[in-house]
Amino acid sequence: MPSDPADGSADDTAPLRGGFEELLELVRERGYTRSAVPFVLSSGATSYDYVDLRRAVGRGRDLRLAASAVITHLDRLGVEFDAIGGMTMGADPVAHAVALLADKQWFSVRKGEKSHGSRRRVEGAVIDGAQVVLFEDTVSTGRSFLEAHDVVVATGAVVVHACTLLDRGDEARGAFAALGVEYSCLFDYRDLQIEPIVVPKGPR
Repeated sequence: MPSDPADGSADDTAPLRGGFEELLELVRERGYTRSAVPFVLSSGATSYDYVDLRRAVGRGRDLRLAASAVITHLDRLGVEFDAIGGMTMGADPVAHAVALLADKQWFSVRKGEKSHGSRRRVEGAVIDGAQVVLFEDTVSTGRSFLEAHDVVVATGAVVVHACTLLDRGDEARGAFAALGVEYSCLFDYRDLQIEPIVVPKGPR
């Protein structure tokens, strides 16, 4: 497991990411693809490495394994929360499973406002005033993760922690630190021995 982030400072969460070797092996076997042609990611960055966490946890027992690992991880960090969720649909499967196993509430952030009905962007639990964990399965630049944060905060919820299964870059931690939100990942690009995602230059 890595012990130092890219900026060279000590990573307090590194010891807490141990003990999840079965989940990491599952990600390698069922969710990872290496291509001779670079993939274009949603962030606009390109990579020869593609990681699909939804595919990796597509079986019931694998989803339970991932959710149990997240619950253990948050418990080790001492994170108390009422609800967990994030941007659909990256956050949905694991967040829903965590809510089921830990008897918490779940929510899902739409990518855009509904054109009918309540027009709300947050579905599921009513999280106004709740302490929530913002979750994403895979983070590259953190752009959509941060958008989900803004939407959730606008409801009146308090984001007590931001958590991802896999961080593929070095941007999200600093971005959440600037917001005063604790951030952690179960694994990062070094655990998969792949190159980090670099934010594309120019307007985004």
